Amino acid sequence: MKRWVGVLLFVFSWVLAVPCFGQGMKLHIAHWNVPKDPNTKVLQAIAKEIEDASGGTIKSEISWQALGKPGDYYDALVNGLCDVALFGPTYSPGRFPITEMMTLPIHYPTNRSVVMAYYKLWKKGYLDKEFDKFIPIGVGNNAAFLFMWRNKPVEKIADLKGKKVSAPYTIHTKMVERAGATPVSMPVTEVYSALDTGVIDGCWQIWPAMPVFRMQEVVKFATDVSMSCGPYVLAVNKSTYKKLPEKVQKLLTDNTERYSLMMADAFQDFNDLGKKMFLEAGGKLSNFSAEETDQLNQVFKPIFGEWVENAKGRGLPAEKAVDELYKTLVELGVKKPFAR
Repeated sequence: MKRWVGVLLFVFSWVLAVPCFGQGMKLHIAHWNVPKDPNTKVLQAIAKEIEDASGGTIKSEISWQALGKPGDYYDALVNGLCDVALFGPTYSPGRFPITEMMTLPIHYPTNRSVVMAYYKLWKKGYLDKEFDKFIPIGVGNNAAFLFMWRNKPVEKIADLKGKKVSAPYTIHTKMVERAGATPVSMPVTEVYSALDTGVIDGCWQIWPAMPVFRMQEVVKFATDVSMSCGPYVLAVNKSTYKKLPEKVQKLLTDNTERYSLMMADAFQDFNDLGKKMFLEAGGKLSNFSAEETDQLNQVFKPIFGEWVENAKGRGLPAEKAVDELYKTLVELGVKKPFAR
C-alpha cells in the first residue's frame, strides 16, 4: 500500500511539473542584443504567431541582455535558462566551425543573399552537427562589413598601409592585417571614443553602427566593400519544443525560411537606415574599383586556405562546404563571391 502511495505521489508531482497548455504557459525568449535591434520586431511577430496557434494559451516574454554576455546565450538555451534564444554562433568560438565560414572575406551585396546562403547550407545538412543540441527555427545575419574612416578617405588598398583599424572578430583581425593596416582589438562600445580621440584611424564595422552608436558623428568617410558578416541563429530549447502542442511545433518548423527572411529584411532596413544617416550627416562614400576589388580578393585568398586546413584537421568537409557556399552565392546573383 505504501509503495503505491509513493508511486501515485511521484506521478502527481510529475504532472504538476509539466506545463498545462489549457491553463497557459509562458515562453522566455532571450535576445542577446538591445531592444532597438531590428530582430526584436521579428521575435515579437513570432511570439504572436505562437500565441495564435496555441489558441491564446501560450504567451511569451522577451528579455534583452539578461543572461550574460553574447557568448553565454548558446549555453543558456541548451541548459534551459530560456525557452527560445537568438544567439551569435561566432561568440562561441570553435563550437560552430562551418558557420564561422560565413565570416570569411566573402562579398554579400544584400542581407537576403547572405541569409539565404546560410539557410541553404543548413538545409543541405552542413550544419546538422552544429545544430544538434537545439531546434533551429531561423538563421540570420547582422549585415555585411565595410571600412569606416575618421578623417581621410581610402580608395586604394595601398591607402590602408599604416592605418590603425578596429576589428570585431578574429577573422576580421586577419583581414585588416593582410590588407596592410594595423588591427586594434576593442569592444564596439569603445570605438566611438577611439575614433573621436584619434586612437584609431578607422573601423571595420556595419552600417547599423550609425543608429546604434551614433558613429556618423565621428566617421567622415567610408569604403564600402560589403564583405564578411556576423551570423546568428534563432532556436528553441529541445525540452521546451517537446512540450509544445503539435500545432505550434509545426508552425515553427514549417516556417524556417520565412522566419530567416523576416530577419534578413529587418536588418536590411536597419542597414539602409544607417547608410542614410551617414550620408545625411555629410559622410562621403567610396568603393574600390573592379581592379582594386580583385586585388583585395587575392590578398584575402590565403585566409580561406587557412580556414580549410584548420577545418579539415577537425574532420569537417571544408573544401566541399566552401565550394557549396560559392555555388550558392553565384546562384543568388553574386558574381564573384570571393577568390578561389
